Amino acid sequence: MPATWSVPAVAQQHTLDLRAVSLLLDAPREAEPTRAVLHFLNALLPVEYISLVSHMEDPPALLEGHAHGTSLRNVTSQCFEKYRRHFYVFDDAIRIAGRMRAQHVENAEVTALRVRAGEIPDSTWRHRIYEREHLSDRLTLLFTPAPGTAYSINLYRSEASGPFGEQEIERVLAVAPLLRQVHRNAVGTGATARQMASRVALARARLDRREAALSARELDVCARIACSMTADGIAADLGVAASTVLTLRKRAYLKLGVHDRAELVRLAA
Repeated sequence: MPATWSVPAVAQQHTLDLRAVSLLLDAPREAEPTRAVLHFLNALLPVEYISLVSHMEDPPALLEGHAHGTSLRNVTSQCFEKYRRHFYVFDDAIRIAGRMRAQHVENAEVTALRVRAGEIPDSTWRHRIYEREHLSDRLTLLFTPAPGTAYSINLYRSEASGPFGEQEIERVLAVAPLLRQVHRNAVGTGATARQMASRVALARARLDRREAALSARELDVCARIACSMTADGIAADLGVAASTVLTLRKRAYLKLGVHDRAELVRLAA
């Protein structure tokens, strides 16, 4: 049976390398903040792949997926598509995320779930993803950055690196509250969320007056872009996939006759 841990809001005292911490400082301003998380973790222990998943819909949605280093082919999107189509129903993480989301309160704790390749309950899932891509282990961190939400950060180890060791798991659990907070800030659910909501509403109203025949969803996306939210932050805020955000942005830019964020900001000012 997969092992689980409950990590309190404030972990036990743990000394971190300043070089590692510096990798997280700009994450909320990055277009792909989870990439910064992957680099941060690799300053502590080897992690070959990372995915950020939204559990606010059924099936879940991949917001980001990255491989560490240029020697690895990034297979996160292909693997997640197989998982989303066929195998997520077998995953204990889905049930945990459902319970967390249903509480409709912000919980500062992080729940960690470890699943080794040999523990995958469905043999086809194990073969088509873990064995085919030579994965040995997954460590999942589940959290609720805002009431009624649930996300997971999934860390994958290759067969070459072997399963996570006990001390490596302890390192991840020690920084789990920090990773949750980085994600919380990156998607705009921190202390400034109410201010952000007001800014988005104002930008939306201004763009709506442009007579560009933007759909409601296109307005939602463009207003958030104008307020400097990232594609992943917008996806999390609206409960859609990051790819959907990019499609809506492309359509809206064509209608508005703009080419980048700076031009959009001027229209929404």
